[in-house]
Amino acid sequence: MELKNLFKLTALSTALAATLGLAGCGGDININTGSDVVTPTTPTTPTTPTQTAQEKSYSGFATKSTTMTAVDGKEVWVLKGTLAPSTAASTVTTGGQDGDKIVLGNDVVWQLDGAVIAGGDNANSVELSILPGTKILGGSDSYLVISRGSKIIADGTATAPIVFTSVETALGQEGKAGQWGGLVLLGNAPVNTCPDLTNCSASFEVGNHSYGGNDTEDNSGSIKYVRVEFGGFKINDTQEMNGISFAAVGAGTEVDHVQVHMNNDDGFEFWGGNVSVTNIVLTENFDDSLDWTNGWQGSAQHVYIRQADNGSNRGIEADSNSDASALPMSKPTLANFTIQVANGTNSGGDDAEGILFRKGTGVNAYNMLVKGDVDSGECLEVNDDDTVNNANTAELIMQNSLIDCIEPFKNAKADAAEGRTLALDVEAWFNDQDGNLVAAADLTDYMPNSSSVALTGGKADLSNLDSRLVNAQYIGAFDGTNDWTTGWTTAIHDDAAPTPTELPVLTSCPVGTKASAATAGLYKDASVTLICTLEGNVLSNTTLLAGQNVMYKIDGGAVLVGADKTTSATLAIQAGVKLFATSNSYIAISRGSKIMAQGSATHPIEMTSEEDVIAGATGERGQWGGLVILGNGLTNTCPDKTACDASFEVGDFPYGGNDNADNSGQISYVVVKYAGFKVNDTQEMNGISFAAVGSGTQVDHIQIHANGDDGVEFWGGAVNLKYVYLTANFDDSLDWTNGWTGKAQFVYITHEDGNANRGIEADSSSAGAAATPVSAPKLANFTILPGTDTANASGDNGEGILLRVGTAGELYNVLVQGRKGSTADTESGECLELDGSVSSLVDNVNNNTLVMSHSIIDCNEPFKTSGTTAINTETWFLGQQGNSATAVTITDGMPAATDTTLLGKGKDLSTDDSFFESTNFIGAFDGQNDWRQGWAYFPQ
Repeated sequence: MELKNLFKLTALSTALAATLGLAGCGGDININTGSDVVTPTTPTTPTTPTQTAQEKSYSGFATKSTTMTAVDGKEVWVLKGTLAPSTAASTVTTGGQDGDKIVLGNDVVWQLDGAVIAGGDNANSVELSILPGTKILGGSDSYLVISRGSKIIADGTATAPIVFTSVETALGQEGKAGQWGGLVLLGNAPVNTCPDLTNCSASFEVGNHSYGGNDTEDNSGSIKYVRVEFGGFKINDTQEMNGISFAAVGAGTEVDHVQVHMNNDDGFEFWGGNVSVTNIVLTENFDDSLDWTNGWQGSAQHVYIRQADNGSNRGIEADSNSDASALPMSKPTLANFTIQVANGTNSGGDDAEGILFRKGTGVNAYNMLVKGDVDSGECLEVNDDDTVNNANTAELIMQNSLIDCIEPFKNAKADAAEGRTLALDVEAWFNDQDGNLVAAADLTDYMPNSSSVALTGGKADLSNLDSRLVNAQYIGAFDGTNDWTTGWTTAIHDDAAPTPTELPVLTSCPVGTKASAATAGLYKDASVTLICTLEGNVLSNTTLLAGQNVMYKIDGGAVLVGADKTTSATLAIQAGVKLFATSNSYIAISRGSKIMAQGSATHPIEMTSEEDVIAGATGERGQWGGLVILGNGLTNTCPDKTACDASFEVGDFPYGGNDNADNSGQISYVVVKYAGFKVNDTQEMNGISFAAVGSGTQVDHIQIHANGDDGVEFWGGAVNLKYVYLTANFDDSLDWTNGWTGKAQFVYITHEDGNANRGIEADSSSAGAAATPVSAPKLANFTILPGTDTANASGDNGEGILLRVGTAGELYNVLVQGRKGSTADTESGECLELDGSVSSLVDNVNNNTLVMSHSIIDCNEPFKTSGTTAINTETWFLGQQGNSATAVTITDGMPAATDTTLLGKGKDLSTDDSFFESTNFIGAFDGQNDWRQGWAYFPQ
């Protein structure tokens, strides 16, 4: 469309509104309605017009807009048709033209009118330069083409990126996908749709522009620090514009630090060619974020892809040609991708998915990270017989990569109707290659946390494998420290904090649950209208969808997810879900299955009792079971780890194996309240039970409140935890036994007086070192506030830490502060005890496999030694570095910002172990940041 058509309906009012109201929406806009008349100074001697600097520079190849006089305080100049060389004198000042060089200056804003084509097809070539900070606007039928033989030199900077965007955004309206076309580069490099590359003229899908040739080193210019927004207009179902289209573009072209945001088709698409791209951001694009076909043999490194929920298809869609003999075969080299797969289905009916390799493509892929969400489709798929052949002959390889998805793989299958005869077990293909992992990615947004396996699992010496790559020995696009997206991208680093997304209103329950209407007045939350019940054995992937009007009921005893090592299933729980359970009910995740409970700081997941949600009732300890995770990790109750079937204490579910890296899913931002029912004196439920759970499982930001037994308990395994809040639990807040070798950092434990036992109770095995593995966790930054020395209903008193039954381990930066009264009713029991009744604990003390440093005990009864005279707890503690028994001042666990006893006195474990975040303080808090805020339950 022509820009003037935007003003047909409400011409003057719209123009004035835009002029007066958009100071905060992208700049000042002044509308010239065309009614102003310049009157000559005298009737007989008209004034001779004086050219402005912009008119002198740009009049030879552009025209000044007659519909918008200013955007961002700058004149608007219009480009239309073909940009050709000029024989006139140079007009270049800030911008202008000199022969075959055209410079778009940043002193004006540029508007594309229709298809703007730089140069002719390998004739009348031009070099189109765009200065840093320049803005180019496109209307509904507009796009920019760089013809074969011509070049674009669009070199922005991190502080002054070049922005291609829509006219609507310049008018202060909302930017949406498909408001203009995009950028098209046409090159002379090989494409496998041309049998004769010396005489190749493939036709681009929009506009029939020609591309292709036999020059792999062809140079179409340079694109750096460029954003392309809101493009991708659609002509029909087969003709759609991508953000940037690379059609047979050669290796001489430079592309780095480029973002395509919210395009209506693909973000980047390659048709053959050899161009390489680096530091690419592809966000919220409707179809495929990165798409290649017809023989692309370039490379891509450091690529961040973020899809839109219910608005995107694949992160990567990769083809070569339906004819396997068509050369060159697509075989790019990829490295250091982070793909965040969205939920749901876009309006075209396509599921949000990760990577699809098909139509005979090859690839060399390294350090790829694919992170799925609770309602994502498959994250890695191989399809087509030719692609299967490539996978089997190492033409298609993927190494040192990480898949973290509910539906990680989709196999290639024989299908006579589709002409496919070969099958491929994609999971086996992936796992059989070097360095690949199926585990929790452990990210904050897109950045790996210090504990993430992505930081240490990458392929080394990439530059030796392919000279186009730089060495980046980590998985994914980011190294955990440096964020190369800052300063020049959009919709990633917004200055204002985003408004929390409101949960939707659900009209039906998800598949796998049973719906019933909420009885009016029954529940404390009057907005709840829908109850979705989950019960029995869950044998297929089930997603509990969040909704402001829905709660989920766990009923009928154990809800068992999957069947032990035979039928894998995933229970996915969206952020914001509220779940309650009846008195005999709990959730158990079988070996080989997963829970993906992915809450957020603004929308935590809550698991509680039925009494806690019913009007007039009160939540109390032991009103339901809790959460049980059964893994394939090591437990020292099994002498033969390859044939291990330890029995969980409630329900007799089997657990254990030989895989301490086992992945049972993710539990993030989850609050578990009022669980822990008691079967008998030896069978009691914990808030969360980790039975031989492996380190591939991600656990962070969890709270267990008022549990009838322990808060969390570990039976072997190597699962790691971070940001744990344990409040008012009846027995031990954190309990381990049978060979737990995981890690934990930032744990805050508080007790209710007269209703608690120990902050930590630690065991390995009465068989001592003969039972392997020996419990040897590594803990840092704990704050423990034990209750009073008053017996709870089980006869146990409030105490701090008990290390016993042969445990080893490392404890750092621990603060235990007991109650300070003068009687048992007002002071805590012993705050640190070593029990040497099993001789192996004495051995662990003497050989330094049980250590504790940089810690403080602040209690009336600081130490106790039991079971032996061979060790002395006080001597052991005070003899280690940085320890003291001294008074401290904290408020709800938090030291004052000016504190000098806790702050600055801790040990930084991050230098030796990437799981741990860098700290220099003792206790769970740094005096400034309360990591509980926004998601935790604060007991009154």
